[in-house]
Amino acid sequence: MSSTTPIQLYGPQTVPKPTLSPISIQQAQQQQQQQNHQQQFIPPSPPATPQPKQEPTVAARSLMHHHLHPEFIGKYSLGEELGSGGFGFVVSATDRCTGVERAVKFIFRHKVPSHAWVRDPEIGPVPMEVYVLKHVRHDNIVNFVDFYQDDTFLYLVMELHGTQWSSNNNNNHGPVINNNTIETPSSPPHSPALSQASEESLMSSPGTPIDEYPPQLYQRRTSCDLFECIERHHNFNEDLAKKIFRQICECIGYLDTLGICHRDIKDENIVIDDQYRVKLIDFGSAVILPRHDGQQKTCYFGKFFGTVSFASPEILMCKPYRAEPAEIWALGVLLYTILFGEVPFTSPNMAIAGRFATPKIPVSYKCMHLLTFLLQRNPEKRPSIHQVLTHPWFHEN
Repeated sequence: MSSTTPIQLYGPQTVPKPTLSPISIQQAQQQQQQQNHQQQFIPPSPPATPQPKQEPTVAARSLMHHHLHPEFIGKYSLGEELGSGGFGFVVSATDRCTGVERAVKFIFRHKVPSHAWVRDPEIGPVPMEVYVLKHVRHDNIVNFVDFYQDDTFLYLVMELHGTQWSSNNNNNHGPVINNNTIETPSSPPHSPALSQASEESLMSSPGTPIDEYPPQLYQRRTSCDLFECIERHHNFNEDLAKKIFRQICECIGYLDTLGICHRDIKDENIVIDDQYRVKLIDFGSAVILPRHDGQQKTCYFGKFFGTVSFASPEILMCKPYRAEPAEIWALGVLLYTILFGEVPFTSPNMAIAGRFATPKIPVSYKCMHLLTFLLQRNPEKRPSIHQVLTHPWFHEN
């Protein structure tokens, strides 16, 4: 048997150590410099995306240096901007005593034309809008609450009605329509009444001078109007459309018995809540017809008040027009929009010709008959509002 060499085990004292080359101080400095150089050339992180500058609301710009009426600011605390237009802007305001939130329309005094003023027996000369709202009462018309004025503004305080419908609103829990039925969520719908900002503003004393307006005045609240409601739902089934449209016609019929014509009927001038209760707003173009004083003469107008897409053929052709048939035409445009989610006329020429776009959604014969009746090209062939209210479509099962 051949002999083998035994395996050599290293003892604690015999473990071979690796030989390391000595590093000079100069080499260490060079290595440190290389590391520093590499760190200096690490690519920087991308700069933060610049955020768009938030512009102040019309209300904030207009009230920034304005001293509000002392009685108004003693009773109400301002909230968010609700809307703005050529004659003013609308802001939410909370009653300091009751906590009820209102809508306040600030009207620029110098922008109210001379013909739009009327004398109220209690408060003197006021714009027609203030006068009308102060003297009408109907479930489908926004209620008058208060009135103030100073050298710059007229303050029209009204009830605040409606649900915020904008799809951008994360707090919106309003009902949706599926298979022609209304589905109401279990959680309560968001209501614009008494926001958190308004609750905080109640803590300030009514007698405390206000040097700065609250931050919420620089914010714009999403809309509660029928326009946004239609945008949210795209269109309504016929039964729900009938419920909404009947309320609008009933308040127009009530106004007609008083000799009042709104003259700016459109989806943006109707606020609506999650139960589909509607209220008519913005009476800035309203007129009291001569028959209000017992006169029966026909009154024609030459100047157009309202929105072009809701204007009747005679208005678009710049002819003298009667307010009542023009209002009926606007109701026809509104009904079409509620039913089908789009306007019936894509151009003024289509409206002048009286040819509305063929609906893509089927509706009943009675519904289409009423729609065609409202959109008669000849104003003399259009029904009165009281004939509309007796139409069979409103009374079928």
